[in-house]
Amino acid sequence: MIIFFLVLLVVSFVALAAEMILRSAYKIDNFGVDKYWLDFHGKTIPVEDFLPHNVFELLIFILAFSAFGLILSAFSMPAAGSVLCGLIFGSIIIYSKKHLFFDIYVRAKKEKLPKNKPDVDDRAVCREEILDGGYGSIEFVYMGRKYTLPAMSANETDIEAGEEVTVVHREQGICWVEKISEELREVEEE
Repeated sequence: MIIFFLVLLVVSFVALAAEMILRSAYKIDNFGVDKYWLDFHGKTIPVEDFLPHNVFELLIFILAFSAFGLILSAFSMPAAGSVLCGLIFGSIIIYSKKHLFFDIYVRAKKEKLPKNKPDVDDRAVCREEILDGGYGSIEFVYMGRKYTLPAMSANETDIEAGEEVTVVHREQGICWVEKISEELREVEEE
């Protein structure tokens, strides 16, 4: 069992090192396999946060699984116990990567908000109060990361901080937004 964990550890470590060298030295941003394999939606228990969703996360998962399994095997834990504990530890590492180390990970990958985001009909949350015709800001979530953008009210109505809004128009980095309640009222009147 020690050989099994050792082989996985070496292979995943070498693959992670090669990926990080290619990303930093050769400025390769996307290997074509960075998209998530599974796309969960909804507000359920975030089981998907414990699962690897792309090749990079799979390599991290295998590295954590094999390292912890190797340590437990060295302490004479049964094979089934080592595998189970390794799987749990790998899942905890993936969850930590997504929630505790996400900003460091995004900075390392040099990800930025695409120029076409947020698009019309995308939803956001008002971060600073927008008073009739004045400026404020909205918080927009894209790929799990929050971005703050300047915004104006499209209907020149007051929008309180914390209210959900919809992007109506975007030009020169400023989003014109309206309250979701106003949007629903317009649909009901039609």
